[in-house]
Amino acid sequence: MTLFIVFLIVILPSFGQQALHFYNVDQEIRVEGKIQKITMEPRYKDSSPFLILILEQKNTKKLFQVEISPVWSFDYDFHKGEHLMVIGSLYSSEGMGQNIIAREVQFRGETLVLRDEHGFPNWRGGKGQMRRKGKGKGKRY
Repeated sequence: MTLFIVFLIVILPSFGQQALHFYNVDQEIRVEGKIQKITMEPRYKDSSPFLILILEQKNTKKLFQVEISPVWSFDYDFHKGEHLMVIGSLYSSEGMGQNIIAREVQFRGETLVLRDEHGFPNWRGGKGQMRRKGKGKGKRY
């Protein structure tokens, strides 16, 4: 009986929550396309909303949900119809389709590095930790 109660305490709180996902370097892909929609959604328990882009792949017209970063850490404006190239970790989630956790985003001639080569977020440690390449040559903003 005690084991059953422990099971309920551990398992029941997870029902109804989104499945956990993480950056997997073995699932890294590159996708180019146009932004179809821009949203802010909660992605992780007890964290601020994330900037999410719906990206239509250039050649296949396939749709991807691209997880960029927490809203508080991102200073750029994206626009519907804007061209974007993303490098990130692909994962599938029931009801959410194809998803990408972005590591790098290229747009307007710049590359924003959102995560390091192992997938760890550059916003760790607070705002201003992300790097950019291209204009400004890796300048921190």
